[in-house]
Amino acid sequence: MKKNITLLFIVTFLLPSCSTDFDLTSDWKDIAIVYGLLDKDANFNYVRIEKAYLDPKTSALTIAQIPDSLYYDSLTVSLLEFNNGILTNTITLERINGDVIGLTKDSGIFASTPNILYRTNFTIDPLKHYKINISKSDNKALVTAETNIVQDLKVTKPIGTQKISFYPTSNYTIEWKSAKNGKVYDLMFRFHYKEYLTNGTFLKDTAVDWVLFRNKISNGSDGGDNMEYSIISNDFYSFLSTSIKDNANVYRVAGKVDLLFSCGGSEFYNYYQINLAQTGITQGQAMPQYTNIENGLGIFSSRANKNYTDVELVPSTIDSIACINKTVHLNFLKSDGTPCQ
Repeated sequence: MKKNITLLFIVTFLLPSCSTDFDLTSDWKDIAIVYGLLDKDANFNYVRIEKAYLDPKTSALTIAQIPDSLYYDSLTVSLLEFNNGILTNTITLERINGDVIGLTKDSGIFASTPNILYRTNFTIDPLKHYKINISKSDNKALVTAETNIVQDLKVTKPIGTQKISFYPTSNYTIEWKSAKNGKVYDLMFRFHYKEYLTNGTFLKDTAVDWVLFRNKISNGSDGGDNMEYSIISNDFYSFLSTSIKDNANVYRVAGKVDLLFSCGGSEFYNYYQINLAQTGITQGQAMPQYTNIENGLGIFSSRANKNYTDVELVPSTIDSIACINKTVHLNFLKSDGTPCQ
């Protein structure tokens, strides 16, 4: 059974002051704001739909705190599935309050309660094409967007029983094949270890996470591109040294590591690129705001996760964790189970 719940709303919207597609100063003329990333492996997929507008007689900060000003009273939200251009399924999304199921909304200038989301437990097929249709109660405004689904990436190093080596002063290179319909990649490195009291009593099994990179871009979105990332070994030991607290009352045993990939689709890449451009030297100028939402603003795309777990470290790396100057203070045992002398 799929165990993860993916929230498709990733960022809180900010109205672009430079958009020329809509008249933001019309009396209560609303604009649909849509955020969703379909995930083929999610147990539930969620979409956030809000509305935005400016009233010339009321402060925008005041409007942002009025829940009725953020959500539509009645929407029909449908997900359409296509196979080679032929409609194969139509799924109606359920309206829920995210607070009820533990998906709370960050506090800020916008009202945080209620927290309206639309969801479906329909299984997304990575070989299909999807379109979202959002119709208002008057049936006069139809907001739409569409996306292909990010498929699996393939890890090519390490593979099988290969172990990872962080020999001091050297590098270790992770390699993979890009995913079809994927464009932008993140990678998290998770290091597992056990802690014992000095009398030998087991204390806990825990882990620390290291973000190796964010927003690494593939050459294309057809899949199969050779991609890699080199980890400087000394950076690995520095990460452990700063991420694990000293504790003279415990000793530690190094465990296995996980490589946790995330991949976003082309639309997400475009959204990222446009917003990145607006944080540079051109910030404050009139810049385009990326959206692939027809008759609205926001982003509708897809994402995928690839977890390559339980990768072993070579014994010499475990010995280095225990004995080199950067990490000897963490009280790790050597690969043979003895402390560093």
